[in-house]
Amino acid sequence: MKIEENRIVYEQDNQEIGEIEFKEVKPGVVDVYHTYVDPDYQGQHIASKLVEELFKKLIKENKLIIPSCSYVDHWVKKHPEYQDKIYQQQ
Repeated sequence: MKIEENRIVYEQDNQEIGEIEFKEVKPGVVDVYHTYVDPDYQGQHIASKLVEELFKKLIKENKLIIPSCSYVDHWVKKHPEYQDKIYQQQ
């Protein structure tokens, strides 16, 4: 995986086959708004690996997540251990 400023890329054979995009919308809060996996590689848990990698990164940076992407929102619901990392608007 390649971590860039606002995205993480999953590569295989030097080809980008998946990505997750995010942006910091205010100090300490990151909106995760897009996840994509090439249709030829779907079903291999690549999107899940991307989300998990992003959560690890943001937890290290002590940031909270807004799961705008429907896949990320669904993923978080299946992984309750990350619920406390979701930004709750007040």
